[in-house]
Amino acid sequence: MKRQSGFTLVEVLIAITVMMIILAVTLTMLTDAIHTVEGVSLLADTQQNLRAGMNYIVRDLVEAGVGLPQGGITIPNSGGVSAVTRPGPYTAPATSFGNFPAGWTVLPAISPGFQLGVTTDTSGVNTDLINILYADNTLIDLNLHWLNEFPVNTPGGGAGCAGVTKTPNGSIVTAGTTTTVTFDASCININTGNTALTAGDLILLQAAAGPMALLTVSTANLAANSIVFSTADAYALNNSGKTSGTIKQIQVPVGSGTYTTTTASRIWMITYFIDKSIPSRPQLMRQVNLRAAQTVGDATENMQFIYDILNAGSVPPSVTTDITSPTLAQIPYIRDVYISLFARSESPYSVSKKYFRNNLQTAVSIRSLNFFNEFK
Repeated sequence: MKRQSGFTLVEVLIAITVMMIILAVTLTMLTDAIHTVEGVSLLADTQQNLRAGMNYIVRDLVEAGVGLPQGGITIPNSGGVSAVTRPGPYTAPATSFGNFPAGWTVLPAISPGFQLGVTTDTSGVNTDLINILYADNTLIDLNLHWLNEFPVNTPGGGAGCAGVTKTPNGSIVTAGTTTTVTFDASCININTGNTALTAGDLILLQAAAGPMALLTVSTANLAANSIVFSTADAYALNNSGKTSGTIKQIQVPVGSGTYTTTTASRIWMITYFIDKSIPSRPQLMRQVNLRAAQTVGDATENMQFIYDILNAGSVPPSVTTDITSPTLAQIPYIRDVYISLFARSESPYSVSKKYFRNNLQTAVSIRSLNFFNEFK
């Protein structure tokens, strides 16, 4: 009889064992690779969230103070006491958490908010917030005129902006508690698509002689090229009942309803704060004026600011560093802002069941506030 070819039981068992070892090693390497990719992805997402939020903050801080009067914008007050709404951490449907300090009679380009924000699960203390002011330069019409290129009005009337001599024929009319500002269409068209004036915008009216009033647009009548300021705005700027810093101060004589040459500028108030409406997923928010805040950084657990302050009048110039809560007298002399953001991964690492955490720091020199004339 001829012997049949085949494998013995021992050979089969050895082959299976070798195959199982190879498979186990392969699966281990594959699992390790999957975990590595997961970890890298979580770290990358965390870094991306930090960079996205930081880019927004830096961009707005670079603009801080641009186009604003030196020393800030006067706000309604009586005897040095104000009550202007300050955007910040909120609980829906509200859009603010209180007022600017009652002793403020001006709004500075930067309003620090040391530990005025919420406390997250990992921050330990209240987070910071910040309010940033600057003049808008995006409203440019089809004739390439911008909003504050010309005054709103010319006392006694004007011929418009089509000729060599620009004499705007717009008007500012106050009737009771309502003020209507109508722009000369030959000077500026306020209906310019996405940059058009709209309800909720902040408008700075500044008389040629210097007095100013910050107001909130109640209605924008784009067809008539006009805006209206009326009572009960969200900021408490219009018809505040205060004796200083109101629209009456830019009238000549004061309270007469008659306006001298007056310029209008749109002002952006940008607020950054941490929101923990979802406690397990705090977010970095950017709020424009008192509109609904938008998320600019996910899973952001903390935000802190430190300021360098130029010592006013010091010769040679000197700077006080590492100030967390500048006084109102120091705020106009902010030289540098140091920003620290702390974030975690959007989901926990499957191996350790814990979140990856990272942080990002940078410094911004405030170009509109840190100038010191060494040759004065």
